[in-house]
Amino acid sequence: MAVTKIWSIKKTLDKAMKYILNPIKAKYVYSYACAPETADLEFELTLDQNSRSGGINKAYHIIQSFKPEETSPEQAHEIGKQLLEQHLQGKYEYILTTHIDKEHIHNHVIFCASSFVDHKKYNDCTKTYYQLREASDLLCVEHGLSVIPPNQNKGKSHYEWQMDQQGTSWKTQLKTAIDMCIKSSGTFEDFTSKMQTQGYEIKYGKHIAFRAEKQKRFTRAMQLGENYTEENIKLRIAQKDRLPIKKAKKISMKNEPLSVMVALENNKKVIESKGYEHWAKLHNLKQNAKMVNLLKELGITSLEEWERKKISNQEMMQTNMAEIKVVEKELANKQFVLKQLIIYEDKKGLYHSADKQIMNSKEEDRLYKTTVKALKQANVKPSKQIKYEIHQQVKYLQNQREQLYEKHKEYQKVQKQDRIIEQNLTQIFKLNHTKSSDREY
Repeated sequence: MAVTKIWSIKKTLDKAMKYILNPIKAKYVYSYACAPETADLEFELTLDQNSRSGGINKAYHIIQSFKPEETSPEQAHEIGKQLLEQHLQGKYEYILTTHIDKEHIHNHVIFCASSFVDHKKYNDCTKTYYQLREASDLLCVEHGLSVIPPNQNKGKSHYEWQMDQQGTSWKTQLKTAIDMCIKSSGTFEDFTSKMQTQGYEIKYGKHIAFRAEKQKRFTRAMQLGENYTEENIKLRIAQKDRLPIKKAKKISMKNEPLSVMVALENNKKVIESKGYEHWAKLHNLKQNAKMVNLLKELGITSLEEWERKKISNQEMMQTNMAEIKVVEKELANKQFVLKQLIIYEDKKGLYHSADKQIMNSKEEDRLYKTTVKALKQANVKPSKQIKYEIHQQVKYLQNQREQLYEKHKEYQKVQKQDRIIEQNLTQIFKLNHTKSSDREY
């Protein structure tokens, strides 16, 4: 199954490059905004020029492995390209190679720790790793490849991540359970007893904490907000008939995002917890009303119209993605040429100097010759005028790409909303079919 790993490179960047570029291992090699032969030197130049990048990391190494005999080197290489286009967004130089020396085909990627576009350091954190893994998994699924379920790895479970996206995370469910138990409790002891009945384990200490049945860690109640500290829970129980300590703001249904309805049939949590069943039914009623209003706003009055609208949205998304690819390809070429012109201008004087000792090393000589070769292949004759023109073209393409990505974000929101509507409609039809069958019986 597809697995994605990433780690930083603090030293020996040249050795890491040589390893992934080994012709015995690498079937395909692709580079972005740098030349494979001098990528390590170009990374160093970018790091030196970007004074704001800071840090000790020179680059990052990604390995994307695939299940044996499930994909071809060509497909794996293409998936790697698509992943990097999405994750690095054209801001970081990188080398991508596809290795076939082991039982499983795998991609190696080394990208610079600092952006040559906006001079910012790559944000290496748990969040970006999950974004990378999620993007890799989605691409593999799109290409019909298997992935490892996220809950088999460390970190947030796929169920919890999914619930977060739908607005029904552990914390949201805990708040709902606490609010419900407060309403039906006369004392704090009564409240804790009801919380345990709802399936929550309770940890007492400086701050009271709760943990649901499938939850890995305890959640401190105080993290849910001022109304959920142990002291204020006790006060809310004692003052149920009065106004709460901090009255929650009412949110109109129009401002609430549409979320997936809960499947009630054969749902273990619904069967085991009356409290959860009550919450789920209310949640479903709200989402049904929200969806009906949304479809009315879109002018959709039939399933046929909905299908047409969904297909139209998918086509607009595909067109947008195709436009992004065209612009990014052109931008990558222009950025590469511009960078080579900058290196050429910087090294030309040293290379043609009468004092050859000024040339710092064989590496500088290699970098200059590689630059000359790259510009010749691109049919570009170095000059200040050409450099200025390409610089302007890069700025124009970057602006164009930014506009396309803004549209892409909107289309992604629409796609997400469409998927939720699709799931909710399926759930409603299933429920109606069950009711109809019961009546016939």
